[in-house]
Amino acid sequence: MKTRFNLLACTVLAAMTLAPTAQAQSTPPVLRFAPPAALAPDACFPRLAEREDDLDVEGLDDELTDEDRARYLRRDIRNLLRTDPVGEFAFIAALIERRVEVDSRFSDADGILALIDLHLAAGRPEELVASGLVPSLRERAEALAHRQRIALAQFYLDGIGVAPDPAYGQELLRETAYAGSPGALLEIARMEIRGEMIDQWDAPLDLTISMAMGGVLGALDNGICRRAERIAQEYERGEVVAADAELAFAWRKFAADMGDADAAWRIVEHHLNAPAAAKDNEELRHYLTVAANLGRRPSDSEAEALLESGAVTPEVLLTIVGFNHSQDKAGPRRSVAPYLDLIINVDGMEADEDGLYLDYLREIAEMPEAPGSVFTRLAQEVQVRRGRWAGEAEAMELLEKAVARGDGDGMAMLARMLMRYRDDPRRTDRAVSLLMETVSRHGMASSMHLLDGHYRCQVNDAPRMAEASHWAEAYHASDYASVTISATDLLALDPYREPEAIAKIQSQALQGRTTMLAAHVQRVQESNLPDAALRFWAGRLNGSDQALEAFSELEFELATSPELRDLSVELFRRVYLNNGVTTALDLAIALTEHNSRDPHIADEIVTLLTMAGNRGEGAAIRLLWRLTGRPGEDVYAQFADVIEKRGDFLALMYAIPYIPAAKLDDYIDRAVSLMNCGIKDAEELGDAYAIRGDMAMSYHWRQIGLQIEGGHVLSKLRLSDRQMAQYAIGRAPDPADVAARAQAEGDPGAALELFRLTSDPDLETYDPERAVAHLDELVNARTVDATSVLQSWRASPPAVRALVSAQLDMTPVLERAARTGEASAAFEYALHLRDQAETASDLVLVVDWLSQAARADHPGAMVELGLLQGMGPAALRDPDQALIWLDRAADLGETRAPSLAQMLRLGSGL
Repeated sequence: MKTRFNLLACTVLAAMTLAPTAQAQSTPPVLRFAPPAALAPDACFPRLAEREDDLDVEGLDDELTDEDRARYLRRDIRNLLRTDPVGEFAFIAALIERRVEVDSRFSDADGILALIDLHLAAGRPEELVASGLVPSLRERAEALAHRQRIALAQFYLDGIGVAPDPAYGQELLRETAYAGSPGALLEIARMEIRGEMIDQWDAPLDLTISMAMGGVLGALDNGICRRAERIAQEYERGEVVAADAELAFAWRKFAADMGDADAAWRIVEHHLNAPAAAKDNEELRHYLTVAANLGRRPSDSEAEALLESGAVTPEVLLTIVGFNHSQDKAGPRRSVAPYLDLIINVDGMEADEDGLYLDYLREIAEMPEAPGSVFTRLAQEVQVRRGRWAGEAEAMELLEKAVARGDGDGMAMLARMLMRYRDDPRRTDRAVSLLMETVSRHGMASSMHLLDGHYRCQVNDAPRMAEASHWAEAYHASDYASVTISATDLLALDPYREPEAIAKIQSQALQGRTTMLAAHVQRVQESNLPDAALRFWAGRLNGSDQALEAFSELEFELATSPELRDLSVELFRRVYLNNGVTTALDLAIALTEHNSRDPHIADEIVTLLTMAGNRGEGAAIRLLWRLTGRPGEDVYAQFADVIEKRGDFLALMYAIPYIPAAKLDDYIDRAVSLMNCGIKDAEELGDAYAIRGDMAMSYHWRQIGLQIEGGHVLSKLRLSDRQMAQYAIGRAPDPADVAARAQAEGDPGAALELFRLTSDPDLETYDPERAVAHLDELVNARTVDATSVLQSWRASPPAVRALVSAQLDMTPVLERAARTGEASAAFEYALHLRDQAETASDLVLVVDWLSQAARADHPGAMVELGLLQGMGPAALRDPDQALIWLDRAADLGETRAPSLAQMLRLGSGL
């Protein structure tokens, strides 16, 4: 049978250099698939016409469409598959079937594949076989898309959900490859490399891979840079084609030339890390310029690496990047902000009681497979839309269904709502029972905190300290509470003083706890971690509007200059546009602090506060009253209906002076059910009763305030419970302890850290004798990077270096570092040899090593070489060559070079 070639294969062949290979081999073939010329330098820029319109004005959509349903279903299926495929198996399956019905882009075959994935994620391989899903997919094989056919082929090849049938799997792969599928072609290539030959596939392996690569590259559109990176990765991994660093580099250059900033920066990194013979500092500077023009600026640490390499000088870096790293006030601070996926969500001035998501939840709640969590989400949405109090009856009815289905979050939510009715022992007992069930059945530590607050503050005969103390101790023992810390203390956390706090912040950030996620991202930014880390944590922030808001608050609070404050305000505005009205109050507070004297901003603040007030946010109502100076009763009249339907704790407190006596008890009960059992809320309730002239109840709340843990002491001292708990518990391991333990565990780099700690006179661990001993371990340690040892030794103070010179010979490590090909190491070795030189002949070797570094474009080496050849011993002098090096150094921005060249010209008459 002859292999059928399509036009794509013929096109690809023109760009190939093929090495003859056998049909079966155990190693990937050597194959050169070179990138074409970069024709469009802006090809990778996103096209606005291709972007989805994110403008969504609440209240303008009349009804839920199938497109809306599909969007919500995709999200729910994805989230449930990730979080609980075992417990929600039946519901996920029902959602998949529903998506097939409403999503025109989700075919029956897509649904079958999704159900197969569900069985595998839930660990039900036997049920997958019994379901007949894979054979049913085979029945419609002719109508499947390429990716679906490849998946089906793998099922039969691997025996997933069906008895293995390699012949059919190979046939399906072969036919899909004939149709021009790059995925099928790559899979055939992988199989042949493993020695698994495809029957009746007679194309050479090289040609198979060539056609696949051509298919991967695809059309000239704004996805071409991403696909070029995929090809580069294939050449790096060496799984399908023989690893070829040169071709991987060429594909990244192609992507950079097509307008990809990250690819341009990878070219810069390539030259930074390449051996001297492979470095091209001119190309490095070119792609550094490209990356900077595309918005990819180096961080402080990256800029330092550039300067240390000698590839650029501070002046050249300033010219390329456009700011001075040492003097820029806003600075190139690493930030997740560029990686945040912020959209536009325009809310109306008043809350809308209807919504597409509410309609969607009502629909899926009718499904017989709907779990309790759906009813909890529906209850939450009802309260958001209709109002906390106007929607209470419907929400409680829904929560009863959630409780009947065993949903822990629904139990806790219903318990809090029942606390409004604290005069009814039956309801308060039910609330306690529900919370205790969430602890014993669902392990919800947060419910322990609610039980503590219930007995300490909310019951009519509070404080009941025996019960409250029991639950408080249990809650503290769970270690569930977030780390209480100010923004400035957050960044000042020291892993050698408070490792537990840092570890807890990291753990809770990974768990998705809102404030801790925002806090950890701030620490990630401050640590100058690489782009991959910033992208990862930006993705986590994107998943939570509350986390984005908390992050924006920290950005604003941590801004230490007018420039950074301006940037933080702009980010806050973008987050507000993304989140909608839920962020209006916090943005208004930030603007009030930032520049409320500006009349336009003052008007904006009033608009934001009015929007938040219309959703029952008492803090917004209070701030609006204070800023505008309007009579309190007028402001209350504006929001009275809103407070009645949806007022939060502070809104209810604001209403207390103005409501009739008949409403007082109800508003107090509502507020108590919402309160945070702390001094502030207890004081608010005491003030409310004092305003109404009820001294007995005002005294009652003052008494409760006295039972709050810590009382007023910590707030007056500006100390947190966490800080108080650290008192006299024993010091944490310091850097020397950590390094010593690492050394004992066999870490070869630990001695380098110990040398740094003992050779720095500014540290308590400074000990020159011990530093020399650690360096002695490093001199001949082949497992430790010689360049790092060299840099640490050069950075040590004179006292340490004097001891080293007296006791150790550093020449071996210096030479070893120089022979790695690093220009900076060759330069360091040359300086060491120069310092040791006693005669002119000793300088010959110095010239050799300086020449090596200079040829690698090290400006400092050029200057030192120019000095030796222009003004050194007669045997070494070569004024013409010296001027060449000095002029070259001047071109690279070396500030000493021009004056030295001028002196040499004057002295030699050149």
